[in-house]
Amino acid sequence: MAYQIRPGDTLSGIAARYRTTVAALMKANPQISNPNLIYAGRMLNLPGSSDSFQPAPTTGGGRYTVRPGDTLSAIGARFGVSYMSIARANGIANPNLIFAGQQLVIPGRNAAPSPPPAPGPSGPGNVGGIENRPGVKGNAQQTIDFFMSKGLTRAQAAGIAGNLLYESGFNPSAVGDGGTSFGVVQWHLGRGNAMKAWTQAHGYSSTSFKGQLEFLWHELNSNESYALGKLRATSTPYDAGMAFCRYFERPAYINPARGQAADRFYRESGG
Repeated sequence: MAYQIRPGDTLSGIAARYRTTVAALMKANPQISNPNLIYAGRMLNLPGSSDSFQPAPTTGGGRYTVRPGDTLSAIGARFGVSYMSIARANGIANPNLIFAGQQLVIPGRNAAPSPPPAPGPSGPGNVGGIENRPGVKGNAQQTIDFFMSKGLTRAQAAGIAGNLLYESGFNPSAVGDGGTSFGVVQWHLGRGNAMKAWTQAHGYSSTSFKGQLEFLWHELNSNESYALGKLRATSTPYDAGMAFCRYFERPAYINPARGQAADRFYRESGG
């Protein structure tokens, strides 16, 4: 028997639901190396089941390895097939959740085309120029560009930027709380370790600004989906900054300066 991971799932929660243990789930799914790092849309073999998950059969299909920055719609366009046919062929429940390094079956294709050029690091200004060199700071404009490219409004993206300013000054190498919090949003302890593992597994340095933004987006679409919903419900940069602070960062003191910084970044970015 197979189970498809849903946004917000944890391995311990799945284990409890199916009356098994985390250790048994990991043994049945050797591809999992970190019990704190599972992905919505992927399939798990449940212990005691003899039928492991296999993608839907395809005729004449080729395979493609997902690269950082890929989307399912872009891959579909590259191969001349619909993104939904790729999703069906690979058992992907959420077409917005694919991961660098993931192997995809491409229905109806015998060979993959030449891979697209890898995104190269450069200066600020557009999505392709988001800083990706290890340990190099990003900035508010890059943050806004990145999250707008994911579908957030300019105001909502500015809300995230206002918080990154106060958490880390956009520094992916920032370490706080006596060495227990890391990166641009100061992921704490286990979340910090998960960030490091995820970025490295997906082709980024753990101190890459772009890699950390990608992990932040991954969190917002999985175990932090409630915070994303609250952020999407806002329409002004100030409210977005305060919502991200309250529901994602969750500090002891909700500082209105974060919303004020979001409003300033919004205006400076052309809003």
